[in-house]
Amino acid sequence: MDLTLFINNEHRADDDLPARFNDHIEQVRVARQAGYDGIAVGNHLSFGSTAWFPPLETLMRLSAEADGMSLSTCMLVLPLYHPLHVVEQASLLDIITGGKLILGVAPGWTEDEFKAMGVAHNRRLGRFIEGVTLMQRLWAEQAVDFEGKHFHAEGLSLAQKSIQKPRPPMWFGGSVSAAVARAARLADTSLGDSWVASSHLVEDVIVSQATVFRDTLAEHGKPMPAEFPLLRNIVVAPDKATALKEAGPFLEASYRVLGQWGLFTQVVGSDKAQLELEELLAGRVIIGSPEECAEEIVRLARATDFTRLVARVQWLGMDQRIVLRTVEMLADKVLPLVERELA
Repeated sequence: MDLTLFINNEHRADDDLPARFNDHIEQVRVARQAGYDGIAVGNHLSFGSTAWFPPLETLMRLSAEADGMSLSTCMLVLPLYHPLHVVEQASLLDIITGGKLILGVAPGWTEDEFKAMGVAHNRRLGRFIEGVTLMQRLWAEQAVDFEGKHFHAEGLSLAQKSIQKPRPPMWFGGSVSAAVARAARLADTSLGDSWVASSHLVEDVIVSQATVFRDTLAEHGKPMPAEFPLLRNIVVAPDKATALKEAGPFLEASYRVLGQWGLFTQVVGSDKAQLELEELLAGRVIIGSPEECAEEIVRLARATDFTRLVARVQWLGMDQRIVLRTVEMLADKVLPLVERELA
């Protein structure tokens, strides 16, 4: 099983941001030494009380510490950006890493972000599909004519192509069955494209959606991708009591912000705007001792057949000591137990 570290590029606006970025540099160094195969970053806009380091720019800097590792966005909120700008930055990242980029994209959900960018929230799906189509054509074709509702191109040629041909693999996000089916339709699994479940969804929903992805691929005559990633929240400690005590407040802080943005009512499907810690943890966070975490990961692997674990191990304000402990214990203690059980 491959292991990717999700870099949580979310921080308080009043935090020491240079120090926090240096924390991420250290996290990548530790992960690489521990044997992780890749790193990934997410994407929200930096406004209000929370600062988010921009994903592609963040990966540019972290690539210097991640020699030999894959670098991925998980996920870039594509409708907030022009596809030409994204494909240009993504190509450069693929070039400087020697062909290690995976571009993960999603339609997004936070209404305030679209309002801030002057983009109609109810048009995001159309912008998303057109953006994906235009990027894929810019990578694959010499000159592109494109006439959509949102984007236009006339004889547009991308001079800076990616190293990976015809393009880097793409991951697609989606939190409801219709979005998962759309991901399957957009994916070219022969090029390594795949769907990645949201870390905010509980286990039984993810298992159900993995079936939707697999069945929709089959309906369109596509095989499952050789690599099937799964994004999960993970906290590893010597015991569960320690994990809960040390990580609980930071999980609550992060999800409080996301709850204010409408995560639980708009994405998760809850009738509550905020969830208590016990509700947050249930089926949404793999937390505890190495043995307890391994047991949950094995159960998910058997239920979904995922092959790459993308581990989110940090939340808003979390101490670097706690983050690095999970980074190291996940690779040194948990993964060997998982691989032995799945062998």
